[in-house]
Amino acid sequence: GDSQIQIRNVKYGNIRGTSSTKIAVAFECSKVKPCQDIELKEINLAYQGADGPVASSCSNVKGVASGEQKPPSCV
Repeated sequence: GDSQIQIRNVKYGNIRGTSSTKIAVAFECSKVKPCQDIELKEINLAYQGADGPVASSCSNVKGVASGEQKPPSCV
C-alpha cells in the first residue's frame, strides 16, 4: 500500500550536472501522504543518452519551481 510517511518543506537549489539516466528528477510520493512544499530553484541537469532529452517524473507532489528548470519541472 501507500506509505504513511510524508515528505514536506524540502528545498533543492543551484543543482548542476549530468544525469546517468534520462529521468534526472523524480518524485514518487504517496497518494495517501503526498509530498508537499517542495521547492526547485535553478536546476540544470544534462543527459547524454540516445533515448531522448533529459526529463522529470512526478507522482503526488505539490510545490513550486523557479528560475532555470532543465529538465522542465513537473512540480
